[in-house]
Amino acid sequence: MSNLSTVMNGKSKSALVFALLCVSMSGCQSKENPVLSNQQFPGEKYPSNTLLDESQRNDVVAILHASAFGTTTEPLTSAPNGVRWSDVAAAASEAVKLAEMGVSRSTFEGNTWTFDIDTQGGEPAKLIVVRRPPPEMFFATATVGSFGERYIEAERIVREFRLAMRRYGAIKRPS
Repeated sequence: MSNLSTVMNGKSKSALVFALLCVSMSGCQSKENPVLSNQQFPGEKYPSNTLLDESQRNDVVAILHASAFGTTTEPLTSAPNGVRWSDVAAAASEAVKLAEMGVSRSTFEGNTWTFDIDTQGGEPAKLIVVRRPPPEMFFATATVGSFGERYIEAERIVREFRLAMRRYGAIKRPS
């Protein structure tokens, strides 16, 4: 430090002290909490805070009370028949992936799901799942190949789909 003081004269010492003081003061200023500021930035879809009027506040409180008091909740159970129709899309996606293929498009019409499948060789493939009444729940068929000649791959898709439906049906969810 003594070498530094011999090099610097009185004016430069005071300028250095002033600069350090300015830097330390600007870095230590208290900043407003951005969440509490309720400032909306360009591109934001919703404001950070929402102020409710009296009727909105009463509605929110009533909803919170209803969810806490006297409301019955359904227990988590696995599927009654071992499978759920609502799991078809997820099970089909998983089954096709396990068969080393991919779902390119899916459609649902009436009681039938149709999944168009991309194969590694670029040949057409399709999984069709039709809803059935309990206890059967569904009927699944698959075709692979230009003329449906790749039976082994089609059987694998259906087998993987059935297993995936059972796995998803075992997951406990509200009934």
